[in-house]
Amino acid sequence: MLRNFLAVVKGAYLKRDPLLALLLFVFPLFLCLGILSLLSSETPRNLPVGVVAESGGDLPARLIRAIDATPTAKITQRCKSVSECASAMKRNEIFGFVYIPADLEKHALRYETPAVTVYTNGQSLLTSKLIVNDLRVAIATVGAILVKNSVAPPITTELHLIGNPSGNFERFLGIGLVVALFHVISMIVGAYIFSYPKRERQTKKWFVEEAKNSFVCAFFGRFLPAFFLLGLEFSLMLVLARNEMPALEMIDHVVLFGGAFCMIGVCLSYGAAIAGIVGEMRIALSSAAVTGGPAFAFCGQTFPIFAMPIPMRFFAFLLPITHFMKLQSAFFFGHAGIERAFHSFEILAAEFLFWLALGLLMQRFRIAKNLKQEELCSDS
Repeated sequence: MLRNFLAVVKGAYLKRDPLLALLLFVFPLFLCLGILSLLSSETPRNLPVGVVAESGGDLPARLIRAIDATPTAKITQRCKSVSECASAMKRNEIFGFVYIPADLEKHALRYETPAVTVYTNGQSLLTSKLIVNDLRVAIATVGAILVKNSVAPPITTELHLIGNPSGNFERFLGIGLVVALFHVISMIVGAYIFSYPKRERQTKKWFVEEAKNSFVCAFFGRFLPAFFLLGLEFSLMLVLARNEMPALEMIDHVVLFGGAFCMIGVCLSYGAAIAGIVGEMRIALSSAAVTGGPAFAFCGQTFPIFAMPIPMRFFAFLLPITHFMKLQSAFFFGHAGIERAFHSFEILAAEFLFWLALGLLMQRFRIAKNLKQEELCSDS
């Protein structure tokens, strides 16, 4: 049986197949490394902004000092008009600017609620949001006190990010994107490796010549190499993504990486089941991509699951990415989340067993059908 198993592995993986190599090595490793390196930088600070002050006075001066004291914005240009600052923003010299109208203090003391206008580039949503949030706080604070303050700069802002001391996006967005990539790639790999013999009319070669009519060798000879390769790559990317996060105990690592392999197994089994059901590579790959591609939007990372409509909650529960995201986030503060993580691990293990059984059943059906079709074609 071992010889038949290795023959299937050789026929499936040790051949010139650029697409399979991309799916197994290039996409999982280099895309994830690119994402982690991109998101490993600290949250942007000291973004250049401009100021247009139509008149002088104590209140505009305090506003300018307060804006310059925020961690996000740094005044680099003093413009004489709105059009001058707008031109600077178009040239990408500044990310936004503040317009302080004339007689601001006089109108404020009369409780006429004058407006200090903030202009940002709507195409740069992240930088615009960061700038607007800090400027809103600074302007509101100065407007609330309205007392003379000769201290330059006034009160500054100090940020403390619990669980993310470097203040970067890798800790919450990078991990989610890595998981999402392996989620969809594993589904596509499962659909590809099990629909390839049908497309190339090689089912007889795969099942009869290589596996010697052993369904166990035929299925797991294609399933297990991808399972272990993608599982190891996924675990490696998790180690890199969770660098500098709270240390985990041995049982935590077992649950975390065991859950990672379970998620990979669910996705590969789903791809095998889809390939067995539809029988065509193009439809199988499309189905895997459509299912796995948008899954990140439904896993609770970008939008809370409890606020979704009931059908979407049900769909989110079926997705393995949902439970793995809960599992890995349970270890955000270390060993304290082991109980919540183990609950998600149990769900992932149950899903793995279900989809593996379904994949086995559908592939047995598809192999028998493909063999009949190939016999008819050879007879004709």
